Order: sequence, then C-alpha cells, then structure tokens
Amino acid sequence: MDLYRAPTLILLFVLVAVFGALWLQRRSLPPLRMRAGEAPTARRRQLLWLVGWMFAAIQLEMEVFGRGQTGLWLALSRICMQMAALMFLGSMAPQSFSRHLRAPYVVVFAAPLLALTAIVSIDPAPGPQARVALLILVFSGLLIGARWSLEKHLLPVWLGLTMVASVGGLGLWLTLRHDYAGVLALAQSGILLVTALLFAFAFRRVTAGVVFTVGGLVGWSLPVLLVPMMGATEVPVMLLRAVNIMKVVAAFGMIVLVLENEIASNKAAQLRDRRARKEMEKYTEIFLEALPFEEDTGQYDQICEAITGPSRFSKAAIVVRSPEGRFRLAGRAGMEGALSGALEAMARRTTEDRIRELGDKLFRRVMGHLVLLDLTPLMEPGDELEQMKFNETHAIAIRGREQELLGTLLLSGLRESDEPLLTEDVLPLELLVARIGTAREHHMLLRRLLQAERLAGLGQLAGGVAHELNNPLTVVTGYAELMADGDGTVREQATVILNEARRMKQIIDSLIRFRKSTPGIRGPVSLQLMLHDIEKLVRHDLAGAHIDLLMRIPENLPHVKADGDQIRQVFLQLVKNAIGSMNELPEGMDRKLTVEAAPSPHGVQITFTDSGPGFAQPSRVFDPFYTTRHQGEGMGLGLSICYSIIREHGGEISALNMHPRGAAVVIELPAAEPEQPPALVDDEDSVPASPLLAAASPRAL
Repeated sequence: MDLYRAPTLILLFVLVAVFGALWLQRRSLPPLRMRAGEAPTARRRQLLWLVGWMFAAIQLEMEVFGRGQTGLWLALSRICMQMAALMFLGSMAPQSFSRHLRAPYVVVFAAPLLALTAIVSIDPAPGPQARVALLILVFSGLLIGARWSLEKHLLPVWLGLTMVASVGGLGLWLTLRHDYAGVLALAQSGILLVTALLFAFAFRRVTAGVVFTVGGLVGWSLPVLLVPMMGATEVPVMLLRAVNIMKVVAAFGMIVLVLENEIASNKAAQLRDRRARKEMEKYTEIFLEALPFEEDTGQYDQICEAITGPSRFSKAAIVVRSPEGRFRLAGRAGMEGALSGALEAMARRTTEDRIRELGDKLFRRVMGHLVLLDLTPLMEPGDELEQMKFNETHAIAIRGREQELLGTLLLSGLRESDEPLLTEDVLPLELLVARIGTAREHHMLLRRLLQAERLAGLGQLAGGVAHELNNPLTVVTGYAELMADGDGTVREQATVILNEARRMKQIIDSLIRFRKSTPGIRGPVSLQLMLHDIEKLVRHDLAGAHIDLLMRIPENLPHVKADGDQIRQVFLQLVKNAIGSMNELPEGMDRKLTVEAAPSPHGVQITFTDSGPGFAQPSRVFDPFYTTRHQGEGMGLGLSICYSIIREHGGEISALNMHPRGAAVVIELPAAEPEQPPALVDDEDSVPASPLLAAASPRAL
C-alpha cells in the first residue's frame, strides 16, 4: 500500500464531492436563471468534469491499495485513467465526428484507445496477430485525430494537425517497437496536453481558475510521458507524487473556474436586468394612445427608433396590414434606403392569404412570440433582398384582442451576435408589441365612437332644422307656383324661386333621411350577385373615365341580411365618389378602382379602394355637408346617408387614406341566418326610386 498517497486521495475525493455539489446546484436552478444555450452547455461540461474526476479518484484508490498491478485490475485501472482524460477532452470538444455519423468525436476516438488499453493490460506480450490488431488500432486513432483537427473548433487547424502528427507519429514508432505501455502513456499525455490547449483557447483570460487548470493538466501530462521512457525501475518516487499533486491542482483549478464563471454569469445577469429595465422605461415613455395610427405621420418611425436604442437589435421595421388584407412598411429605423425599399416592395405584394398558405414554412419559433422569419418563400426571382443576402429576420406579430393579424415588427442586426437571445431581451419587445396592438384597436374603436356621437348630434340638429324649415318652405313653394302662372319677368323669377325651393326641399328630405331612415324589407342578400350587377351598371362610366376596375369576390361569400335597394344605393354612391376623385388626377397617372369582398369574423367585409388623391380629412368624410368637391358639384350628403344606412343595418363603415396615395372605404355587414333562403336581387336594368339612387344611376355618373 502506497500510504503516502492517502492524503492526496482524500483531497481528491473531497474535490469530487465539491464538484458534485456545484453540479447539483446548477442543475436545480430555475429555467429563468439559465442562460439560453449557454446553461445546458455549462451544466453538461460540469457533469463531464465530475465524471472525469470520479474516474481519476477510482484509479488513484486502486493504486493506493495495490489493486491495479496485473491482469484485469491493471486493465481497469488504465481504463479509468484514460476515461478521466477523455471526459476532460470531451467537455471542451463537443463536435460530432461527421455529418452522417452524429456520434461525438470523443466517443469515436475512445473506441480504439480503450480496446488498445484492454488488450495491452491483459496480455503484456501479445502474439503476431494481436500485434497487427494493435497497430491497426493505433493507426485508426491517428486518423480519427487528424480528421477532427480539420474541423472548425477552438484550436487552429495547423496546431491541431501538429499535435496529432507529433503524438501519432511517436505512437506508431513505439508500437513498432512493441512498447505498448509507452503508447498508452503517450496517448494519455497527448489527450491532457490537447485539453489544456482547449481550456486556454476557450476562456482566453488570465485568472486563477484558468492558470491552475491549464498548469495542472500540463504538469499532469509531462511526468506521465516520462514514466515509460525511464523504465519502471528508474521512476523516482517524487515524480509519481508530482503527478498526483498536479491532479489536485487541476481539480482545484476547475472548481475555481466554475466559481469564476458563476460570478461572471451573475454579473452578466445583473447587466441584462438593468438593460431590460432601461428598455422598459424607454418604451413606457412612448404614449401610444395619443398617436393617430391610421395616418401616415411617422409615428411608427419613432417607435422603431426607440427600439433600436436600448434593445439587442440595431435595425427595426413595422409592417401594418391594410384594409384589403395587404401590408405596407409603416416605419423603419437603422435601415438604409435600398433595404427599406426592398422590404416595402415585398410587403406590398404579400397578402394575408399568402402567409396563411405558406404557414409554418415561413417561421421558426425562437422563444415566446419571437420567431425567425424566412423571407425566401416571399421573394421573387432576382429580388433585391436576395441580392443583399437579407433572407431571414426576427419578427413579432402584432395582433388584436381576437388574434387578428394587424401587422408585424421586424428585427435584425443582432448586437453581440455570439451571445444567444434571452428572455430578458425579448420580453420588453413583446410587451411593446402588445401595447401597439391594443392602442391601435383602442384608437380605431374610439374614433368610431366619437364619429357616431358626433353624427348622432348632427342628426338631431339636422332633423330639428329640417322640421323648422319645412313649413315656411312649403309656403314659399306655394307662392312661387302662384307667381309662376303670371307673365314676363315675374314668371321667370318665380320659376327660379320654385326650382331652388324644390332643391331645398330635396336637401331637407335628405336631412330627414339621415336622421331616421324609412324601414325597408330586409332579407338575405347575395353580395356576390349584387356587386357583379353593379359592375355591369358602371362599366360604361368607368371606361369613359379610363378607370380600371378590379373585382375580388370569392364564390363562397356568405349572404347578408339587408335591404337590397339601400345597400345597392351605398355601393353606387361609393363608386360615384371614387370616379369623381380620380377625375382630378393628371393625365398619364394610373386610375384603378378595386372592389374586394371577404368573409370576416362578424359577417362580410367589402372594401372600395381607389387610386385617387385620398381624403383631406378621413375622420370627417361622413359628416353632413362635408365635401371635397368643388362648389356646386355636390351637397356633401352622399357618404353621410351611406353611413346612416350601414349603421341601421348593424354594420360598420370607415374611411382611410392609403399609402402613398389613394383612399379606401371599408364596410362590414352582419351575415344572414343560414337557414333563410336568399332574397332575389333586382336585375341590372332596375332604376332606384329614391332621389339619391337617381343621382347615383349610370346616367348621372
């Protein structure tokens, strides 16, 4: 029994216990404290260190109590020593052997080495066939080491190949001399030296943990290499003791290294927490509720600039969904003009149906609501984004309360790209995106509410004024008719008075109609047939105005419960307004009217989009007597009555400007009960009976 090694053995077992406690502590950490990507690697590395030192302690215990001298015990002792060195190497070299064989490099390298160790230990004097097998095992280990050196990892290729060539060449020479004990010692020494180099290249700092670990591994490897060269009878006792002391030094260094990494990770976590708080404070300063999200006022640029300041991303862009289901780039920060223009072009040609069709092919979830968006399926041949190698970007969807897609936040230019994204990096952005979606919905709801209240007040005022003016206007009309029976100038003047009085009567009737509609017969109406009928009615007028009509009406469009004549009146009025706005465009500019219908969660959504100059004040287009036409071209009651009709049907109507030009009116009508038969729609030659329908007829258009 080598009792002089007992203190070293006890100390080594104590260090193994410390390693076990550190590993169990890291294993019990909650997920929020784990560094994404780094925590599993560090925990796996500590486990391999723990297993390696357990093998080293077992081998030393066998030496102390004299159980590792010959035969199977000697093989077991040597295998434990080789396994200890292999565990340390595997903790720093996790690469797989090849793409097809996903086994770790250390596992493939350990197979011939352990087979060589077992054969040599059990049979110190092998026969000719065994010698050939041993030579093949040594040569296989050399090839595996050379193959690993060519892979991209911590060590430079030239350094790895130099180490493999030196140790492998010397190992082949010792094998040919039948010095198999020297081969085993050389393999162990080479593994420890390569592991020491991997530690130095991995941590790249001069601290107590790194110095003790690298120095201990190097000091452990050199005496092991000298033992077989000196011969068993020439090995001094001090040299053997030095080997064990170096083991303790290396173990102590790894423990210090674990503690240093834990301290560094805690500091990094504190920095991340501080940065996350600053990021949250920066986002809180953005008063989203005061921003007019439907207007192109640059508020999204301000949000993107606020994101690129404190976050991990240096580039940000916000894409919003248009009423017809397409997207546009509303804001950007940190992106040059070419990239911004390419993203704008892609957004404009992308539809929600296209995104739904591609599905999971577009994105891969990273964490939470953050996904990695693959832009390749959305690109066209020769796309500028492909030329700029902008093939993917991080994204967070902007959704409403009912999970409808309102837009997307695009993020790129990851700072500290070698560090993985953590929960603290993503959570502030997710909260900001949720606020954007809520604020956008809140603003749209508030605008509709204010508009309804304002129009309700205007309706009461209009009804009162109409009632007060109706009686005196009847008197004026009566006297004008009596005067019209006269002769000469008086008759002409009376005719003018009578015509203007009748015109005033029409205005008053329209005001009364705006305040309270006359109930009509409502039943299930096929909007698909109605819109195609209207297309036939206005085809001649659109062709005369050089306007292209694009209809997007699906076949399975649900029916709506409505008064067919009134809804037709609304549609014709919207077409009339679109034609009037595009008549003001200069020669040569494209003129296009798009009518699109699609099922919605609450019924059917119909969108009229024109390429005209847009509304001067979208929030006032439904106000009575508000018009953008020239004086004398209209009373400003058409859209007001359209608003009244849609609201009476339990629907919604809104107006907004498109980007960079154009306007859209979006109507949403509730769906009819499915069991009721659809009501017949008048043919295209039917003439509306009301004055407004007459004004909206093809002849008037």
